[in-house]
Amino acid sequence: MSRSAPTPTLSILVATWNCAGQLAEFLASLAEQTYADWELLLLDNASSDGTAELVQRHQQAFPEQRILWSSQPDLGIYDAWNRGLGLAGGRYLSFIGADDTFWAPTSLAEIAALTASGADLITARNAYYAPNGRFLRHFGAPWDWKRNRQSMTIAHPGMLVRRELVEKVGPFDASFRICADYEWFLRLPKDLRSVHSSDSILKVVQAGVSHTRIGLVFAETFRAQRRHLGLAPSAACWSLNWAKYGRRKWIGLA
Repeated sequence: MSRSAPTPTLSILVATWNCAGQLAEFLASLAEQTYADWELLLLDNASSDGTAELVQRHQQAFPEQRILWSSQPDLGIYDAWNRGLGLAGGRYLSFIGADDTFWAPTSLAEIAALTASGADLITARNAYYAPNGRFLRHFGAPWDWKRNRQSMTIAHPGMLVRRELVEKVGPFDASFRICADYEWFLRLPKDLRSVHSSDSILKVVQAGVSHTRIGLVFAETFRAQRRHLGLAPSAACWSLNWAKYGRRKWIGLA
């Protein structure tokens, strides 16, 4: 993966594994964006479903070196994203799922405009849908150090993280299968500089393992919280998170 283009403002990191159909939809939504100061790093787990051919076709539709391709066996999404940290050249990093799509053609421009603040973390909202296409809710609160230690309150897909913050805090712990991003947030300092947009940036379909294996999600959340908060606070948060999930399930929002 060579680099000949100027350093972009945004590096978008997407991990893929045999999901060419969903990736095609994401690439189409990226092609519609009015904002152009980005590079895309596709971090593939040696897919065998035609992903490489799909990427090659889309590379021809963008200026040279806008789509960077790295394919090799990995240990999952966080291992792939960690590989991307060493390849990304942007001032801000964005982590997006291969099955996500942008909410509107102006979505990337709306959140990228906030990089002028120089904030360490730039958050927004996302629109969540059921696998059958039914809209569920908009989700994503501003960064709040105390609330985030209780549970994930920000919409992490599509957020922007300043490169210097990643270098300071370190890479994801790839021993987590689902919640390495949450464990990473628990390392962030209390005085973090953050800005938030109330606009939804991505359309996220709740079909992945983080939405279908809720027991594993809460187990990993408890593990991350116990590492950073201790046993008693983590146990209290575990009970509260189950109660919140039960309420969302009961009213049809989960």
